[in-house]
Formats: sequence, C-alpha cells, structure tokens
Amino acid sequence: MNFGASGVMLYIFTSENLRQYAVLGAMGATSRQLVRMLFVQAGMCALLGTGMGLDLCCLAGRIFGAVDHPFRMMWFTPIFGMAIVTLVSLVAALPSGRPVLKLSPAVVFAGR
Repeated sequence: MNFGASGVMLYIFTSENLRQYAVLGAMGATSRQLVRMLFVQAGMCALLGTGMGLDLCCLAGRIFGAVDHPFRMMWFTPIFGMAIVTLVSLVAALPSGRPVLKLSPAVVFAGR
C-alpha cells in the first residue's frame, strides 16, 4: 500500500511541476541533473518520513510505558525501517523520471 501511494503521489507531483523542470532544462540543466534532483527529493522525503515515524514510535513507547503496557523496540528496527522506506521511495521515484527525461522545454512553453 505504501509503495503504491508513494509512487502515485510522487508521479502527480512531478507531472504538476513539469513546467518548472522545463525551465531548469531551458536554463541548461541536463536530464541527468533533473533526474538526480527527483531522486534526492524522494530520498529526503523518505528520511523525513522515517524520522517522523520513529519519533511517533518513541512517543508511543513512553505513553505505553507510563500506563504499564509493554512496548519494546529492538535495536535493528529503526535501521531496517529506514532502509526499507528509502528503498520503497527511490523505487517509487522510477516512474516519475520518465516524464522528466522526455521533457522538451519548447513543447511545455508552447502551451500544449
């Protein structure tokens, strides 16, 4: 579920901002730089999402601990969680790279 939602949201964001990518392309950015920007964005979102998720887990652990409900997070959980979320985000960014690679600034600015 997370994989599909991440992919669709990133694809929609990329589609809505094709005009900005065209401007960057017209200013001299290569396709490789544009795709790298897309993957850096996906990676940063993955890291921010992982950080927020881990914060919520720590908060839940403190709340559960205060009411004597058992809560245990193993040492490897944050590491594996971060790796999987980053992998899912970067793989979800793959379909978003195609419109950026096929982008022609002249077509975008012509209003078609």
